[in-house]
Amino acid sequence: MKFETDEDRFAGYDVVLKQRGRGRWKWAVCTAAGEVAMSGSECSRAGARYKAERALFLLLCASASRMPTAGARRATG
Repeated sequence: MKFETDEDRFAGYDVVLKQRGRGRWKWAVCTAAGEVAMSGSECSRAGARYKAERALFLLLCASASRMPTAGARRATG
């Protein structure tokens, strides 16, 4: 019998914004372990923040669609 903890069921992500040079912003969405899941760069801080939050939203949507429902989890466990 396997028991799942919250860390197993829910992925943790961080959004990181860093200014690189004059007028250039790098963004990254990192896992809780510190690995970069998605990254990019923009000319403005607002644009970089928007793209990073959009990427985070897409990651969360993708992971939620792969999660089994509560009823299916009980039937298999």
